[in-house]
Amino acid sequence: MAICKICGGEMKDGISCLSDPIVIGGIAYDPIRWGEERTRFIPPEECCDCKTPLGGVHHPGCCVERCPACFGQALGCPCFGEPCEYEPQRAPRCRSHLLRRAGWG
Repeated sequence: MAICKICGGEMKDGISCLSDPIVIGGIAYDPIRWGEERTRFIPPEECCDCKTPLGGVHHPGCCVERCPACFGQALGCPCFGEPCEYEPQRAPRCRSHLLRRAGWG
């Protein structure tokens, strides 16, 4: 059994997690749903890791889930841990986001 800590559902049953906003650095983001990631492939009907259906929200800890702030892999993303040095007047993303998007972080 793989019970989700957030929604309480059995992940192997192919259910979506809750679609509550994800708060990062005081800003609420909508979660990136399965199939809405910025990729070049056509996704299968369910996530290969957490089994959420197409259009559903990934379960926490899913290795396929993307961070809604920087679009990197959510699992282990620094956006969820330490505060971000985001300065809206200087750049659309903080320095660590820019480096990671360019492949340097």
